[in-house]
Amino acid sequence: MALSADLARAGQRPRARYNRRMYRIVLIALVVVLAGLQYRLWIADGGWAEVHRLSEMKQELHEANEQRLARNNALQAEVDDLKSGESATEGRARSDMGMIRRDESFFLTIAPPGTVDGNHQAAR
Repeated sequence: MALSADLARAGQRPRARYNRRMYRIVLIALVVVLAGLQYRLWIADGGWAEVHRLSEMKQELHEANEQRLARNNALQAEVDDLKSGESATEGRARSDMGMIRRDESFFLTIAPPGTVDGNHQAAR
């Protein structure tokens, strides 16, 4: 304390206990490190942008899988129905190929113009 009082009386500024130049270098280094970490967080591979993109891709794949699962379940039910007996096979042949039995008569009904379903078929 006595030294700083003597320097103040002599017109000199007392020396600081720390080196200001060194603190500036350390502060600049910390800012550079912080900027590098922010770059990795927001822009680089594995950052938030990629995480967001991957989560959206995951959601799209999940929705597509649900649609395919529903379609597969419907197809499996149809296969089980076709395996179970002749009535399912006969019904499929009648609806898809227009097949009729020998003792049946086939009637084709045509819908009036302007309706959505243009060809009604009935086997009897």
